[in-house]
Amino acid sequence: MLHPIIRLYKSSFGGLSRHVWLLSIVMLINRSGTMVIPFLGIFLTQEEGFSIVQTGTIMSFIGLGSVLGTYIGGRITDAVGHYGVQFWSLILSGIGFLLMPFVDGFVAWCAVIFIVIAISDAFRPANQAAIGFYSKEENRTRSMSLVRLAINLGFSVGPAMGGVVAVALGYNWLFVLDGLTCIGAAFVFLYALPNDSKTRFDTPAPTTDKPPLPTKSPYKDTYFVLFVFCNMLMAIAFVQFMMAMPIYFKDTLLLNENIIGLLLGINGFLVFLVEMPYVYAYEQKQYNKLPTIILGTALVGFSYLILVTTHFAFIAAVCLLILTIGEVISFPFSAAYALNKAAPENRGAYMGLYGISWSVALIVSPLLTSWLIQIYGYSVTWLVIGALPVLGSLGMYFLYRRELKSA
Repeated sequence: MLHPIIRLYKSSFGGLSRHVWLLSIVMLINRSGTMVIPFLGIFLTQEEGFSIVQTGTIMSFIGLGSVLGTYIGGRITDAVGHYGVQFWSLILSGIGFLLMPFVDGFVAWCAVIFIVIAISDAFRPANQAAIGFYSKEENRTRSMSLVRLAINLGFSVGPAMGGVVAVALGYNWLFVLDGLTCIGAAFVFLYALPNDSKTRFDTPAPTTDKPPLPTKSPYKDTYFVLFVFCNMLMAIAFVQFMMAMPIYFKDTLLLNENIIGLLLGINGFLVFLVEMPYVYAYEQKQYNKLPTIILGTALVGFSYLILVTTHFAFIAAVCLLILTIGEVISFPFSAAYALNKAAPENRGAYMGLYGISWSVALIVSPLLTSWLIQIYGYSVTWLVIGALPVLGSLGMYFLYRRELKSA
């Protein structure tokens, strides 16, 4: 009984390059310190005394900073390469987190969150371009999944530790530990991954005497823009996992920080446990990626809709279980779908636009949610938030139909 499972795990991790494994280790270290964002909403309302609307506004600056950082990170990556962008993003964002305990006042919080997240999220398109650089086309989805696995394993540790740290030592220590893990990840990256532009596993276009054809801008790729928009609708809902949902768990379901951290950590652990085997098994059949993306997107929406059914604490676990299933069967294929749309010369731009879908979600989501909660309460909020991924899945279904016709 166990042998087929063990064989599946060995196969799903086999054939990936050493550099992708090293990138994954860096991400594991970095994400193990993810303690600030999951508890920031609770910190701002309970420790800093901001209203739910003020907290939503501050949280929206995470998205504004992310849009700027993702865009600039993508442009710089295409211009100078992925290596330096990743290293300096980790170092400078780590310093920013260390300075956060000294921030005071609404305007100051908006400004500092904006700057630190802009620096931090410049890392994302550079990292995704690096995965494309160090992987072959046939195992690119698994390479993306391995890095996501490291992120989620770290995220299973970070929030769980964060809940304990917040209760035992106070919230300020969350910023300190988050900053130190960013800086630690930067130095592991520096020493583990040499800056060697010759070590690549994808196949660059053959050189000829003819001038290269201009690469297509992702912003002019109409169907890719539609895909990004649909992904943004899903992302608006998903990021509530780290924003309004922890506040809801504490204020309405009356869960303490230890339990909230454990629940969020279980999400990361489940992704770590099942995503790679699922991706490997799915890719062996060479299925189109869009159907699994569509299903996962719809499940993310359904996970929020069930929060309307009851206010008992067990619903938190059910919601996160369905959310995790949607994440596992959608997210790795979504990122790989975006990466495969790009040429090697403009991967930074494509992954930057894909990342912006998440960044815009981080702007819209807290503003929309805080306004809905303030006026209509949580039940209406979860109805609206849950409906957005369902609409996104319908848009992706249109893309899938188009691909079938053009095949």
